[in-house]
Amino acid sequence: MNIFRSQNISFYPHFHAEIEIIYVESGSLLIGVNEEKRQVKQGDIVICSSSDIHYFDSRDQPSQVLILLFKPEWIGPVKGWPQDFRFASPFISDKDPRFQPIKPCLDRIFQERADARPGYQMLMKAGVLEVCGTLLRHLETRRMDTGAKEKLESRRARIQQILSYIEEHYQEELNVSLMSQQFHMEPSHFSRTFKSAIGMNFKTYLNSIRVLTAEQKLLTSDLSIMEIALECGFTSIRTFNRVFKELRGYIPSTLRNSAP
Repeated sequence: MNIFRSQNISFYPHFHAEIEIIYVESGSLLIGVNEEKRQVKQGDIVICSSSDIHYFDSRDQPSQVLILLFKPEWIGPVKGWPQDFRFASPFISDKDPRFQPIKPCLDRIFQERADARPGYQMLMKAGVLEVCGTLLRHLETRRMDTGAKEKLESRRARIQQILSYIEEHYQEELNVSLMSQQFHMEPSHFSRTFKSAIGMNFKTYLNSIRVLTAEQKLLTSDLSIMEIALECGFTSIRTFNRVFKELRGYIPSTLRNSAP
């Protein structure tokens, strides 16, 4: 289990087994969960169930979020969640008074983790159970029959395979044609499926992965900017500069010069 605060978080679409609960403490940011995305603001809550594909984009304005991550086993034998039903929407508005107890509960979990006094792990778990109980009591749910569940799992597994393949091969030449062949799909079907699930087209997602990796290398390695560009899958320094500026608002050398 983990709980932490993050400022101006931007992270490409990803998934994990843990349940993730995000509380927006200040500002505004774009969050996507599966096929749904929303510009969330202070007081809003977002729930990502196990294996939900989700992403954050805080580039337009400052924000701070409080994020709680925990394994489904932490909430014990709660029948059905997250396997047999889904919440009707992962987004909760700050205007809904039924969920106001969640923020002070998250604050208590955060403080228990920070203080680490005797018994803190039990009190943290109690806090997680209180948060989940509040969600299950008040949020509308959609129960899935076996057919719908299998269809959802199959579709999500395919998207997860695609994302994993991109993470392993982003340094290579990748495009819609090659990806559709790899996953035995028509190019048009691949493009529609990818954008529907991820919230952005394939090229933008691939460039996001490459730029994020390049950022880490610019700050932590002694490689030249050209070497970093090639290692991250860009075919020329010109393309690297252009794509980097499109996504970050400045060129790679600006980030390199700011590194300690």
